[in-house]
Amino acid sequence: MPNRSSSALSLAITQLYAVFNDEQALQQPLNVCTACCMSAEQELEMRHLPRRELTDKHFYRYNDSAWSNMQPTAEMKYFLPRMLELLAQGEDLHHSTEITLQRLGNCDLADFNCVERAAIDAYALAFFADGLRQWPCQPHPRFMGDDAFTTLLMFEFGAIVDPLLAHWLQDNSDTATLHFACATYWNYWETWRMNDEFANPFAYEREEYQKVMATWLLAPENRQHFAQRIRNFDYAAAQLANGNVYYFKRTLEEVLRAAYDLLVTKV
Repeated sequence: MPNRSSSALSLAITQLYAVFNDEQALQQPLNVCTACCMSAEQELEMRHLPRRELTDKHFYRYNDSAWSNMQPTAEMKYFLPRMLELLAQGEDLHHSTEITLQRLGNCDLADFNCVERAAIDAYALAFFADGLRQWPCQPHPRFMGDDAFTTLLMFEFGAIVDPLLAHWLQDNSDTATLHFACATYWNYWETWRMNDEFANPFAYEREEYQKVMATWLLAPENRQHFAQRIRNFDYAAAQLANGNVYYFKRTLEEVLRAAYDLLVTKV
């Protein structure tokens, strides 16, 4: 079942098509391996089919293919609206969510003007805000069954993180609070205290991401904010909305308590 988009996310997708409307169908071979990763037929389809007819299968092969380190910007600009539209529909576009936008991150970002960057940023913010408004374990989740840090890392490959973190601090909903507890429980606090890094292997060499996230998570005011959000959490409403859902084989109370204890303990 396709994921339903909020009005803000739908508008962001419409804007992406409008901003990148002048991009022409590609004449040059794509930055892919047609020897074993993608068939020659699929490569031709991606260049000649109308963008809106391209499917998740096309992009899965495209993203999973061997390719050169620098991604041609014109190629990315042409595909980006459809790729992000499919992502919003909950389609798998890569074997690992974290590197779904790796090609975007490997473009020369100077080739994107401020209007184009604003359209991409607006999409990222709408996508992330949508996910925070959902319970982590609800059907057809925006974050596709991953934690919120995974989605942050996906957008970091596209050079977008700070606005999403700022929004998370402004979202005082119980769903956003539970996303924070689940994300920290799963892949941050214990590994940070032992290794000074996230558990996610795709984050190990992303030094700027590690620095930004550490600063954000360890800032006293941010820790106080989320500790207060957990103290104000409406357990009864969450139980009513989710039933007896377990997070990492732990109850709702156990996950929130673990996050709270770490927030109020010196690291």
